[in-house]
Amino acid sequence: MTSCSGWIRSAASRPVLSVARFIIASMLGLLDEVPEPDWLEHPVYAEQATADRLSSLLVLPPAARPTAALAGLVPERLSAGERVDLLRLLAEQRNWLAAAQARVLAAIEDGDRTELGLAQEEVSLALTVPPRTAQSMLKTAHTLVRQLPATLGLLTAGKISERHARVISEASWRLPTELVAGFEARVTERAGQQTLSQLTQSVRRAVIALDPATAEVRHRRALADRRVGLHPVEDGMVELPVLLGAAEGQLIFTRLTAAACLLPATDPRTMDQKRADLLVDAVLCGLPDGALPRMQGRRPAIQVVVSADTLLNLNDQPAHLTGYGPITAQAARRLAADQSGTWRRLLTDPDTGQLLDISQQHYRPAQRLRDYVHARDDTCAFPTCTQPGYRCEYDHIIPFADGGSTSRSNGALACRRHNNSKNNTGWSYTLGADGSFIWTTSTGHSYRGRPPQRWDKLSRSSGIYQSR
Repeated sequence: MTSCSGWIRSAASRPVLSVARFIIASMLGLLDEVPEPDWLEHPVYAEQATADRLSSLLVLPPAARPTAALAGLVPERLSAGERVDLLRLLAEQRNWLAAAQARVLAAIEDGDRTELGLAQEEVSLALTVPPRTAQSMLKTAHTLVRQLPATLGLLTAGKISERHARVISEASWRLPTELVAGFEARVTERAGQQTLSQLTQSVRRAVIALDPATAEVRHRRALADRRVGLHPVEDGMVELPVLLGAAEGQLIFTRLTAAACLLPATDPRTMDQKRADLLVDAVLCGLPDGALPRMQGRRPAIQVVVSADTLLNLNDQPAHLTGYGPITAQAARRLAADQSGTWRRLLTDPDTGQLLDISQQHYRPAQRLRDYVHARDDTCAFPTCTQPGYRCEYDHIIPFADGGSTSRSNGALACRRHNNSKNNTGWSYTLGADGSFIWTTSTGHSYRGRPPQRWDKLSRSSGIYQSR
């Protein structure tokens, strides 16, 4: 009679019996370890193994699913329906990770003992996000962990997305504390079955229904947040997102549409183009430059930094529009031809392409030095801060009182918050030889903000165009 182990060996060449060989050997303890069986590489069994692994993971909660098992799932080995199951599983896992991150963020904020609340800067640098985004992340996480347990539970279970949780969290900020629990119970009942848009509508209705007496108060509070933003987009364009009261916004749009209809029928522009051009004309003509206050020592204007070689049409290196970023050489030349603007010349190092130094002995920088630093840095020196230069001030990297010079090598643009963040906090920064700013936090972590290369190394000079 053939031994059991011999029978297993004789069947190894056949796929079906290979399965039996693996199972029996494991049961009889003939294998010291249970490796990934060779038969899984057979196309038939590889597909079945992937499907079985998916089935076993689907019944587990997100916290119990091993990452290695998730990574081992091969979509090409699954059926169409199983791929949908895998998509849902991965979404649940991402939501679970978002809940875990929220708990970490809440703990970071709770542990922040700095007077300025520098936890947002710590998170901003660690995750490479703008400080305002970090601030919002911390506030949302704190709300979820401390005030919205049901919402956090749904996120942990993977039933709602991080964006769903954020909508609920932000809406709760508009309600008195005593109404938050009832609000959460109302909106989480169906949150797992709603799209983000559907949930947003439910949240808005719940906020009004729970606090109808103060609806007008909330509206006036919202009006305090009205604003005009600046959002750079591709191809030398920007968006100006405007937040207004619904009635005012609707009226502006209606009037722009009516004015566009007065233009000749032969005008080739689209209705959207007409409305946009009419808005530009209304703002630029209605706010005369001479009546406006100075910013960074000069009247409000746009600034374009461009090399002389580009202006002379010797190359097509991009120019730099302050507050926006790179624009095409041809766009810079068109601006240069506008006689309403002025030019100021700045020299660059032909070996590095960097602007040459300007220095002085006084604490307050001269206008020429302020122009130079503004042209060089464009935004706040903090690596993740995008505060535009006109809202920043010249900052002595080494304090003037400690012997720091008023010069390019010791100067930077810094917004008020990040200027103050160096005062008795353990935070500091330096200017690297390559023009980058290296910030060191109180925890000892260092982060480098690298400025873009705006000038070609072969260019001998650069200029700043400023519109009047």
